[in-house]
Amino acid sequence: MRKPTPEFLLIDVGNTRLKWATARSRGPIRVVGEIDTPKADAKWIHALARKFSGQRLVLASVVPKVVPAFRRAFAKRIEIVRGDASSLGVAFDYPKPAEIGADRLAAAVAAQDGGKWPAIVVSCGTATACTVLDSKGRLCGGAIAPGLETQLAALIGATAQLPNTILKQPLSALGKSTEDAIRAGVMLNFQGGVKEIIRQLSDALPGRTKPVIILTGGNARFLAGSLDLPHTLRPLLVFEGLRIIGNCRWNAQPS
Repeated sequence: MRKPTPEFLLIDVGNTRLKWATARSRGPIRVVGEIDTPKADAKWIHALARKFSGQRLVLASVVPKVVPAFRRAFAKRIEIVRGDASSLGVAFDYPKPAEIGADRLAAAVAAQDGGKWPAIVVSCGTATACTVLDSKGRLCGGAIAPGLETQLAALIGATAQLPNTILKQPLSALGKSTEDAIRAGVMLNFQGGVKEIIRQLSDALPGRTKPVIILTGGNARFLAGSLDLPHTLRPLLVFEGLRIIGNCRWNAQPS
């Protein structure tokens, strides 16, 4: 008799935001909510565990201090993404996989599962993390740069007279106000920097096959329209990888 398809709670804990979603072993992934990461204290985590008492948790966290509370709250129904976890199912050409951020690992799992390599995954969040899979689908390295809001915060924080500015796509590179000049400078720096990183990562890969470019993360929308390279926008890539890891960990049978 086939086992019932389990439900997963998928959680991505970033430096700025914590996001969660639910999913079965196959089918749509439903994003449920998000909060500021500092609000995820032990009380909140235990309340979440009670609310999702029937789900198995797959957790990717780049904030180590929250992990023990998740481990206590979810007990035996938690899988924590780590580079040395047997359930990860991703191949490496990388000296110390355990040092790689859990969100990058989950995204790489999803990209590897797609079967199109080499590939460069560009995750646009607090940091802009580029993760590379070689022609054999192995995670072989990457590059990490400041994210869009991080660049803006550093600029505003390091200067006395620049005003707080809401980021959006500038109408022109020729800013006609200080706010417009900040938007143009930060946005073009972000877009141009990512293009150059992708170019150099592509050149560093052996062979002549051009890598597949996958964009994900909250700021990917600012990059997608300016990249001038073939690419795929996959906003749920980390959650896709978490579900694959959950299926591997608990041997879920597709429905």
